[in-house]
Amino acid sequence: MKNKNIVIAYLVVTLILLSEIILNLNKYSYAGYYSDKIIGWLWLAMTVFIIIKLWKKKAVKVYFGLLVGAIILSILPMMIPFFGIVNYFSTIGSYQRIQLDDHYRIDRNRPNVLYNPQVTIYRREGIVEKQISRIPYNEVLEKVFQCSSIDLPVDDKKENIQRAKLIMANKDSIGIEYQITNKKQIFYHKVNENWFE
Repeated sequence: MKNKNIVIAYLVVTLILLSEIILNLNKYSYAGYYSDKIIGWLWLAMTVFIIIKLWKKKAVKVYFGLLVGAIILSILPMMIPFFGIVNYFSTIGSYQRIQLDDHYRIDRNRPNVLYNPQVTIYRREGIVEKQISRIPYNEVLEKVFQCSSIDLPVDDKKENIQRAKLIMANKDSIGIEYQITNKKQIFYHKVNENWFE
């Protein structure tokens, strides 16, 4: 009976993880930066626990083989899916998180190994939040420094946003005043509710 309860708890956590992945594919996630990390690490810890505790069962051995096979397959195509998994479970690709107000936050991150640093804007909608805009960080730097990317005086991977202030938000755009190396400029991000990349 005890093992059955453990398996049920694991299935519930797995369903929550799958719901987070489905939300992510539709540009939503559970509210807060660390919510997906907590769900991911809880699932990972429970997976290790289940495999160790129930190792004698044939289904668990098959499940372990499928997980290992999935990891190996994710490494084969230039390791891109594998790094996606690593980014999901860690904060490696995240450079900076700024809460603008109760409804909006921005991340300066690198969502994938093939991306340059990006600024992603999230809008909270109850217990979930939605990505409403994403642009390359160097576009923000170009606007703040009033120059082209070739003439930028900073490295877009290393240069932090000192301060970001929400100026306005409507259904079409969101204005944010960025301060970077003591220079300030308002950048208007286009809000795109139905974008897929």
